[in-house]
Amino acid sequence: MIKDFEKYLLLEKRYSIHTVTAYLNDIKQFYEFCSFEPDFICTDHNYIRNWIVHLMDNNISKRSVNRKISSLKTFYRYLLKQNKIKTNPFARIVTLKTSKNIPEFIPETDFDNFEDLFDTDFKGIRDKLILEILYLTGIRRAELVNLKNSDIDLSKKQIKVTGKRQKQRIIPITDYLAEQIKIYIFYKNSLAQTDKLAFILTDKGSPAYDKFIYRTVNFYLSKMTTLNKKSPHILRHTFATHLLNNGADLNAIKELLGHSNLNATQVYTHNSYEKLNKIYKQAHPRA
Repeated sequence: MIKDFEKYLLLEKRYSIHTVTAYLNDIKQFYEFCSFEPDFICTDHNYIRNWIVHLMDNNISKRSVNRKISSLKTFYRYLLKQNKIKTNPFARIVTLKTSKNIPEFIPETDFDNFEDLFDTDFKGIRDKLILEILYLTGIRRAELVNLKNSDIDLSKKQIKVTGKRQKQRIIPITDYLAEQIKIYIFYKNSLAQTDKLAFILTDKGSPAYDKFIYRTVNFYLSKMTTLNKKSPHILRHTFATHLLNNGADLNAIKELLGHSNLNATQVYTHNSYEKLNKIYKQAHPRA
C-alpha cells in the first residue's frame, strides 16, 4: 500500500522527490510507533493522539508535528479512496496551533559590498550568478537546481521555472541579470566536459545539487550579513520583502513566487508594516 501511495504522490499529485520522501518517512515513524498494534492501518484517533503526545514529549516542534499529521492525513485519505479502509482515523485530528514566524530578510544595505565578494574565474562568476538569480528572481533552491539551459530565454529576457507539482511559470529578468548570464555561459562553454542540459554546473561540469547550492549561498551570506539563517530561502524572503517595501503589488509578488494562494504571500506584509511603522514614528511630530 505504501509503494502504491508513493506512485500516487509522484505520478498523480506530481510532488517532488523531497516531498515524497518526507511523507514516507512520516508514515514509517507512525508505523514504528504503532508496532504494538495488530494493524496500524486500522488504528483509532485515540492512539493517534498518543502518538502526537509522544512526539511533543520528544521535543518535536509543533510545525514538524503538523507536517507529520498532514502526511498521515493524506495517506489515510488515499486508503479511503482506494477502499482499503472504511473510516479515516485522522478525520477527527486537528493540527496544533502555532505562532506565525515572520520571514527574516537581508537589509538592502548589506548588498553594498556584494560585488567585492567574488573572484573573476569560472567559480566566482558561477557563485555570483547563483546568489543573483535567487535574489533577483525569488525562485526556490530546487527550482534553481532543476533549471535547464533551454529554460533561459535571453532574447525575451525571461526564464521558465518548474515549481512545486511541476507547475511552470515565466519570470522576467533584468538587463543586468541577462548580461551576467551571458558571461557565465561564455565561461561555462570553455569547460572541457560539461552536462549538456543543466544550467548551473559544479566545478567539474556536473549538474548542481541541493547541498552544493546551500553551501555556496551560506558561504557568501556569512560574509554579507549577521543574520542567523544564511540559506537560499533567505534570498527568496529578501526578494519578496524588498519588492513589497518598494511598492510592488502583492498579487504580482504572489505570481513571481509561484504561490498557489495569496495567504502564503501575505506573511511578507508584516515586514513592510514594520518598516512603515518605524518611518511613522520617526517622521510624525506626535508619534
